[in-house]
Amino acid sequence: MGYPTRDVPPRHAGDGRVNVPLSDLVKVSRRFTRSVRVDTDIGDPAALEGYICPHSAIEALLAMARHREATGHSAFTWTGPYGSGKSSLAVALASLLQGDRADVAKAFAHASATDEVDELVEHFRKDPAPWDVCAVVGQRGHAEAIIGEAIKNAVKRPPKRSKDESFASWVGRVAAQARGPGLALIIDEMGKFLEHAALEQSDIHVFQELAEISSRSNGKLLLVGILHQAFDEYAQRLSRESRDEWLKIQGRYLDLPVNLAADEQIDLIARAVETSREPEMDDDMRFVAAVMRGGRESDSERLAMKLAACWPLHPLTASLLGPISRRRFGQSQRSIFGFLTSAEPYGFQEFLAATETEAGRFKPAQLWDYLRANLESAILASPDGHRWSTAVDAIERCEVRGGSRDHLAAIKTIALLDLFKDRSGLQPTSDVIKLGIGAKSDKHWKQIADDLLKWSVVVFRKHSGAFAIYAGSDFDIESALDDARSRGIGTDFKRLEEQPALRPVLAKRHYEEKGALRWFEVGIAPLEEAEERVRTYEPAPGSAGLFLILVSTNEENKAAAKRIARAAAEEAGDRLVVVGWTRDSYRLRELTADLAALEHVRGHRAELEGDAVARREIDARIARLTADLDDQLRDAINRVDWHGPANDQIENLDTSSPPGLSLLASKLADWRFPYTPRLHNELINRTRPSSNAIAATRQLLHAMVESRGKERLGFEGFPPEAGLFFSLLVSTKLYSADETGVQSFSPPSADDAHCLHPMWEAADAALQGSETGISFAELYNLWRAPPFGVRDGLLPVLALSYVLTRVARTSLYLDGVFRPQLDTFFVDRLLQDAGAVRARDVEITTQHVAVVSDLAMRLGRDETIAPTALEVARILVGRVRSLPGWTQRSGMPSSNAIALRQLGLKSHDPNKLLFEDLPSKFGTDLAAVPSATAEALAELEAAYPEMLRDLAQTLFKELRYDPIKDQEYSLLHQRCETVRGLSGNFRLDALATRLGVFAGELADIEGVASLAANKPARDWVDRDIDAAKIELAALAQQFLRAEGFAHLKGRGDRQTSLAVYISDPSYPAPASPFVELSGQERDRASALAEQIQELIDKSAVSPAIAIGAIAQLGLSLAGDLEEAEEQPKVAAA
Repeated sequence: MGYPTRDVPPRHAGDGRVNVPLSDLVKVSRRFTRSVRVDTDIGDPAALEGYICPHSAIEALLAMARHREATGHSAFTWTGPYGSGKSSLAVALASLLQGDRADVAKAFAHASATDEVDELVEHFRKDPAPWDVCAVVGQRGHAEAIIGEAIKNAVKRPPKRSKDESFASWVGRVAAQARGPGLALIIDEMGKFLEHAALEQSDIHVFQELAEISSRSNGKLLLVGILHQAFDEYAQRLSRESRDEWLKIQGRYLDLPVNLAADEQIDLIARAVETSREPEMDDDMRFVAAVMRGGRESDSERLAMKLAACWPLHPLTASLLGPISRRRFGQSQRSIFGFLTSAEPYGFQEFLAATETEAGRFKPAQLWDYLRANLESAILASPDGHRWSTAVDAIERCEVRGGSRDHLAAIKTIALLDLFKDRSGLQPTSDVIKLGIGAKSDKHWKQIADDLLKWSVVVFRKHSGAFAIYAGSDFDIESALDDARSRGIGTDFKRLEEQPALRPVLAKRHYEEKGALRWFEVGIAPLEEAEERVRTYEPAPGSAGLFLILVSTNEENKAAAKRIARAAAEEAGDRLVVVGWTRDSYRLRELTADLAALEHVRGHRAELEGDAVARREIDARIARLTADLDDQLRDAINRVDWHGPANDQIENLDTSSPPGLSLLASKLADWRFPYTPRLHNELINRTRPSSNAIAATRQLLHAMVESRGKERLGFEGFPPEAGLFFSLLVSTKLYSADETGVQSFSPPSADDAHCLHPMWEAADAALQGSETGISFAELYNLWRAPPFGVRDGLLPVLALSYVLTRVARTSLYLDGVFRPQLDTFFVDRLLQDAGAVRARDVEITTQHVAVVSDLAMRLGRDETIAPTALEVARILVGRVRSLPGWTQRSGMPSSNAIALRQLGLKSHDPNKLLFEDLPSKFGTDLAAVPSATAEALAELEAAYPEMLRDLAQTLFKELRYDPIKDQEYSLLHQRCETVRGLSGNFRLDALATRLGVFAGELADIEGVASLAANKPARDWVDRDIDAAKIELAALAQQFLRAEGFAHLKGRGDRQTSLAVYISDPSYPAPASPFVELSGQERDRASALAEQIQELIDKSAVSPAIAIGAIAQLGLSLAGDLEEAEEQPKVAAA
């Protein structure tokens, strides 16, 4: 709230003239669109283009000149607030010393309105030859080295400094040997050198010596130091003795203030705002000037002309810019011209672009909007924060009351005038406010004023005749802070550790080289708690260690602080803790205590609940103090002398910048984890991979166990798991082709560039050192710890790679059970619980080699098996465990076969299986184990197919069907078509359906047998096989009977039923056999009848004899048929 809307003014003036945007008429001089840096701008003609030299600046230069003339003293300091034009004046002085004398005189006359330029030029340029000018910009470092380097770069062929010569003496010789009048040494930001000396608790005698040399140089050395505050302000944290010493050094310099008067600032604004329109002075300008000058007409007329030249700025706005820039949140010229030139919201440039020529001027209310939109946070944190917050609250209450645009403009104008009245000379009287808002009439203004008074947003003070913002808050923040401090609210180190500046330090170079991102926590603690803090430190998950910053709380000196830091570092043990003491202890404690007090007041004072003004001010102070504390911490962490492990690597390391601290972290990480593998894969080389990375890892592990030996492990294209494969397995040559081109896993070589060999050696040692082996969880812990430091995301891939490169000597157990083959279930359990997987080292002696080799040869079907106990046991157990379920349960095999089966299903140890269990179970010596094992295994593997073939033979015999004689299975299929769906017997139909597609495969027999046994094949036991035989015979009889009745449904008539009655006295009883013949059997019977007829014809016997012979043969065959029908009944009984 409180922000205006941007109205577009009319396009036509009242007299019919067409307006144009102000931006077409008004420009800001280019001079004011850039900042100045003395070390780069000296000698640059563009640096002083359009430069305006205020009278106060000329006075400072004249004071230097007159003082040099009178005393010969040539050491000066310029002191002034930020942005007061000191750097620009330094560049101007350099131009005066270096440039052509006539050009310089002309330029200064143009830049200044004073008539004292000639005196200035005459003094500094008596000699037309140019000075040597050296410009230095201060920084937090050693002044002597930085200034010396700058002189060498600025002066052509300076004399060399002798071994025992002081720095100041050498500078004096450089000045004495200058080709022109001498050497001018200009030190901008000199305070940076002083801040560094204060923090380092070092002396600044180099500046004393330079001042003394300058005074004795006969004018050859001109020394100018530029400061933002006095010497002693930089020494606030030093001891009384040190402060006195600094004051003595300050006395060697003549200090000249460089600041702008109010008139000069208005004059600068007038020169900066360039317009083609002639200044028009009116009564408004004269009125404002008169008020500012207290009615003195002689002074006010000239000031009014300057205000008129500031158009299109309202005269009140132009008058307020200077006072505003002098406040803590402003920076004098810098904030004035920042306002004039920047494109910030509600700024001057936006006003020019959006306003027509005749639409008015930039009024104080618009200046308020600019300040609130861009500088409010800084204002609230300044001494003006309370009054500003009160004004904001008043404006918001005015809006709630329904105040118009004029009401808001009035209260904003009152607020600005009231805030800055002490420096501007302008009181918020009725006449001034009417001018500021452009009131239409006295009656209009009176109505506005009455409303504001009635709404209690402003008050009128009769003694001054001025309005003021109603103070809606009487909460005394300073008193509340004092009360909080008296309650013991002070430095809160836990709160301090929450600052963003104490974010973890990344070991970036280590990451670049090794691929593992490691970070160090940053903590802070008082010196007296240092050892306890280190002793109780537990690293956070994923953290490599701790940078612990110690803060002095009992005014410990530098030596004592470093001694405590070293002692604390020794308490770290095997944890990576680096301890250091900061020289910024005083400022950190001060800021933290202030912040804690503010937060305590904000959270515990009930009065604030109904006081929005005070809340806003406190919140702003907290925000600004938090930012200041963060800046201070960020600076402090780069100024610590660290102590810890690997001191030989870190004690001479420059950590004065964030890159330096990161380099320190990298060196510590290299020292702690020298054998970390070099694997660059951001997807899984981390402590907590993403869900997508875990899924890709799973797919890679599945391929590693399922697709070994395949090119690219069978990956097509480039899915995420293929990327893992190439970056982790191919680049490291863990998976590669041998001399024959066969792809396989192979261990890393001793000179492996990826540093995997030490990990493999450590794993080998762990396996060989444990009789029971180690779990993968233990292997993970081994590789996580120093000196490896492997990230969790890599562990499953590397662990599986390890066992795949050690298949000949490592046995694996899942949940305590030996795993002869690795599969996807094994991988999934590994990812789920690494502790469930155990690896054990397997070795055999020479006496077992022959047995293992013999077994490998006998078991090796179509592939060669490595002659190792582990590989032979793996193959043997795998083949036993892959047997069908019936074979694994049946009691039909021989005792040796059953013994082998039991051992294969329960074995946990390859060596024990081959060299102890098999000989014992077989009851033979070791040499006979290979042949006995091969025979037993062959019997087991043949048992199931033989059993199925026996069932098929039983079925076909009952169906009176011979696949070989009956053209394979085509006739069987035809018979099934005839029977299917004929009898309404579902089981018979199921049999006909299965036999209708029967092709003689074991799976076909298995399907028919499962129907007969009423069980799936995986659940069969011996009893089920016996039952299946009987059921198949019964179903076959039903099948035959159904064929005999097929003609009833119009299906094939090939099935025939015959009944014959035969009686012979030589037989005890007549025979009446009943037979059913299938179509095939009828065909055979017909063929046989033809053969018998031929035989009768050849024998030339009578029909009666022939019939008698057939009758005797029928009686014999009837007996055979009766015996055949009795056999199934006996079996069933």
